[in-house]
Amino acid sequence: MVAGLALAFGLSAAFAETPALFAGTGPAEASYSDPLPATIAVSTYVPPVCAAEPCPLLIAVHGMGRNAKGARDAWKAAADRAGFLVLAPRFDKEQFPSRRFQQGGVRGEPDKTKWTFGLIERLFDGARASGRVAGDSYTIFGHSAGAQFVHRMVMLVPEARIATAVVANAGYYTLPVLAGDRAYPYSLKATPATDATLIRAFSKPVLVMLGDRDIDPDHPQLNKSRGAEEQGPTRFARGEYFIAMAADEARRLGVALRWREVAVPGVAHQQSGMAKAAAAELFAAR
Repeated sequence: MVAGLALAFGLSAAFAETPALFAGTGPAEASYSDPLPATIAVSTYVPPVCAAEPCPLLIAVHGMGRNAKGARDAWKAAADRAGFLVLAPRFDKEQFPSRRFQQGGVRGEPDKTKWTFGLIERLFDGARASGRVAGDSYTIFGHSAGAQFVHRMVMLVPEARIATAVVANAGYYTLPVLAGDRAYPYSLKATPATDATLIRAFSKPVLVMLGDRDIDPDHPQLNKSRGAEEQGPTRFARGEYFIAMAADEARRLGVALRWREVAVPGVAHQQSGMAKAAAAELFAAR
C-alpha cells in the first residue's frame, strides 16, 4: 500500500527534500519543499504531552486569508487537552491561486499526481519521518476555503490516508454527482471520478460542520457565482444541500454514508469557533 501511494503521489522526492518537523515543543515555523514543485511555509504545534512519545496528527487547512499560523493556533488548546500534533500548511496566493488551492488543480488536469491534494499526503510522510507522529493516518480540518479543499480531496482522492475529515463552513461545494448541467468545481462532472470513487469516498468519516449563524447572503467572501448560488443563498444552506445530495447519491449506489452534518449553535463564519466545536466532536472522550 505504501509503495502504491509513493507511486501515485511521487513521495521519493518529498522524502529527500522535506526538512525535519516537530523538532521541539510548542509552536514553530518551518518550510516544506514539494515536487509539485512548490515550497510552502508550515506552522506546527507540539503540546507538552507529546514531548516524550509520538502523538496523532491533525492537519489544519486555512481559509481565504491564508493564515496558517491562525489555523494552527485555533487548535492549540485542544491539542494540549487531547494530546495531538498540529500541522498547518500555507498555500500562498502566488503559487496557489483558487484554481490550485480550493479546487486542487483538478480542472483540465487528468493526471492526479499533479493535483495539489497530493501535497498533503507527501507532507504527511515528511511529518512521519520526524518520528513524532503516531499511526498511519491523520485527521484533516478545513475552514471556509480550506473546507472547499478538504471536501474535494475526500471525494477525488479517497485513497488518501485521512482518518476523519472535517469540512467547516465551506463557501460552496463540489456536489457528489458525476453528471448534470454544472461541471467541476460545482460537481464531479469532467473529473476522473467514477461510481467506485464515490463509494470509497462515502465510506470515509466526514463531519460537515455548519455554523448556524453563517447565514449572511451578502458576506463579502461568499462565492456569488451562478453555480454556487444554485446551491443556496448562504453557507449554511449550501452545506445542507451538499449533505442531502450526498445522501441521495449513497442511496442510488446502495451504500452507507459515513458523512454527518453537524450544526454549530451560535457560530457564524469564525474559524476559532468551528475548531472548538470540531474538537468537541473529535476528542470528546479524551
